[in-house]
Amino acid sequence: MTSFPEIEFKETAIPEVGFEVIDLNSLYQMADQGALPMLGKVHRINFYNLIIFSNGKGRHLVDFSRLPVERGSVIFINKGQIHRFDTSSRPGGKLVVFTDDYIRKVMAATDLHLFSSSHFLSSYLPSFKLNHTAVQSLLNLIDLVTEEYHNNQPNIPYLQTLFQAMLIKVGEASPSHRGKVVSQYHSHCFERFMKLLQEQFTVNRDAHQYASMIGTTYKTLNIICKTMTGRTVKQLIDAQTILEAKRQLVLSGTQVQQIAQGLGFEESSNFVKYFKKHAHMTPAQFRKHHEGGQG
Repeated sequence: MTSFPEIEFKETAIPEVGFEVIDLNSLYQMADQGALPMLGKVHRINFYNLIIFSNGKGRHLVDFSRLPVERGSVIFINKGQIHRFDTSSRPGGKLVVFTDDYIRKVMAATDLHLFSSSHFLSSYLPSFKLNHTAVQSLLNLIDLVTEEYHNNQPNIPYLQTLFQAMLIKVGEASPSHRGKVVSQYHSHCFERFMKLLQEQFTVNRDAHQYASMIGTTYKTLNIICKTMTGRTVKQLIDAQTILEAKRQLVLSGTQVQQIAQGLGFEESSNFVKYFKKHAHMTPAQFRKHHEGGQG
């Protein structure tokens, strides 16, 4: 079985700035020259990506889902996720890469009503599309970033402000906020739930316990999750569990029985039934289907 490459974050051209904007066409060219052999293959990243597509059409693979993209499409790729660029169709756009430390630094000065860090802590949010005005506004901001970035003496606070503005623009248009009024309390509860889920899903799949841990009721937490994501608490718990199972099946040579135990299943037969119910194939079938790194 092929082990997928894991990509580390390279220090940006300006060390004080923890993000960088890269044109997708330059990535395709580097892949053609052999400098980025993993671009068209499944790989895992240890940092964050925000991709804004400006032209063309294609499909971007993120955690085993092929997401259709075109002008205005936005995709978040979270730290630890598996993804693959479409080097056949080659849709154009901009890739924004940034670190864990930088996003948290920016979050401290960003309105969480408009943009929640849980966008980057979870995989529930699919790609979505910006309208013509929003995508043009975002691309204009990115142009300003690129221009300032290449100045002989770039203004660091200005670059951070532009980065914040990009996040807010994307956050305003995301499905989590579009046409919805989310209270600060609900936003905080959702944030805490998603963090707890990331930390404890291998030992706790009880929705009622999660509600209790964040100091609310199961009913309220369910309403919050459905408002923010369109999914119930249980659906989010199951999605996280299945996603991690898929990652381990593809990224490691670990036996199914060991994966089951690591995810909190005492009997591997129960894990196989659970996996098949949600993935519509057995763990062994899923692993075989994704051999070779082509997803």
